[in-house]
Amino acid sequence: MVANCDRTCPLSRRMMAVAAALAIGFSLSAAAQTAPASKISTDAQSYSSSIDYTASLTTDALPGAAPAGPVANASPQYGGHNNNYPSYNNYSSTWSHIAVDLGAGFTAPIGSDTSYNSALINSELSPSEGWGYNINVGGGWNFSKRIGVLLEYQFNREGMAGDYLNALNAANSSSGGDIGGNINTWSFTLDPVFYLPYSQGSGFFVTGGGGFYRKVTNFTEPECEEDIYYGYICESATAYHFSSNQGGFNAGFGWYHKVFGPDSNGKFYAEVRYVWVNSPQPDSSNYYQGSGTEGLIPVTFGVRF
Repeated sequence: MVANCDRTCPLSRRMMAVAAALAIGFSLSAAAQTAPASKISTDAQSYSSSIDYTASLTTDALPGAAPAGPVANASPQYGGHNNNYPSYNNYSSTWSHIAVDLGAGFTAPIGSDTSYNSALINSELSPSEGWGYNINVGGGWNFSKRIGVLLEYQFNREGMAGDYLNALNAANSSSGGDIGGNINTWSFTLDPVFYLPYSQGSGFFVTGGGGFYRKVTNFTEPECEEDIYYGYICESATAYHFSSNQGGFNAGFGWYHKVFGPDSNGKFYAEVRYVWVNSPQPDSSNYYQGSGTEGLIPVTFGVRF
């Protein structure tokens, strides 16, 4: 009996040892398979949490950060040049386009209207013009800071030349020089203006146009009334006049300076123009109307917006 136990016990021990080895091997295998999966899952979870944190962490969340907005391109377009140039034609409002012109000055006659016709026409002399003054008022539209158009009213008042009045008084046996006169020419014209700046606040301009002209020639004689205290009081009054309506044109140039700063529309200007009026020739029935076409040189100073 003892001998048989001695033979069987090593077998059972060996089986138990094999079973224990198999159990330990299975446990080690299971541990080897589960450990990497757990690590990968943990790393993936950590990576996902990092992405979510980064997405939620914007500059808006930082203290004192500016509000989020479009990201500006640090490098300019088109070869490194900035294309945001100020536009000369970009006016901020409708009022910037409205043009206003106010001016006054002196007027010189030129051409045939500076000397009278010495030949008597129906016992009268053809009048000649002397120096005078002008008033200019206009309004219009500025298409840009360099181009505009004005509808202008201009009034020119000229006297009559002294040699003509002396001859007229002699022809009418009025040695005292009682006969006088003046010539008024007014017009409505449409005149474009082109500004040519040479600095931010100053420049030159050219202008010209045409339209309707009316010329009125007035002859005056003294008109006297008897006063019980002062005797006779005499004043010059229009004795007769002649008027004509015709077309004409003008052209000129000038200089301007922006008196309220380089960005303003207000400017002081000085200009000179040539005015030509297609006045009719005198005849036996209208011998007071002048010596035909009229030429004037108005020199005007004023302000323009």
